[in-house]
Amino acid sequence: MVTNREYFTIELTSEIMLAISLNEMSTVVQFAADNVCTVPGVADFWHGVASFKGSLLWILDSDRFFEIEDRPRKPKSKLTAVIIKNKELGEQKRVAITAQRLCGIMTLEASSFKPKSTEISSQLAQCCAAVAQNEAQTIYIVDSAALLKQLNQQSVLVST
Repeated sequence: MVTNREYFTIELTSEIMLAISLNEMSTVVQFAADNVCTVPGVADFWHGVASFKGSLLWILDSDRFFEIEDRPRKPKSKLTAVIIKNKELGEQKRVAITAQRLCGIMTLEASSFKPKSTEISSQLAQCCAAVAQNEAQTIYIVDSAALLKQLNQQSVLVST
């Protein structure tokens, strides 16, 4: 039985990291802000869409979606993002999650996972399967299916 799994980790803040299973990660991309098209009438947690490999890719503003408010918001000339996908929902279901910093691949032991705390934002709670601790950072293990469903549901509610 395998108890260790590899994750690609990104930093949202100096205290918060997201861990994305390597099976659910597509690639790391960087978009020039000028190449991201805002879409009127959608939820404010979207930067917009950009052309990626011949199709449109939605780019999530992780600060807004995960309710991270401790950082001043200044315009960025480039957005660094990780594209996640979920095979259960189909290969076309993917989204780019912006990151403050890329941390790389990390091996996490499943036995070190803890249940989600009630102190975290509701968005993190709904989109993450578990929590791990690493020195001063809390690592939230992303549930890609839950994240994609949550994004779809909240985007539909805004557009109606």
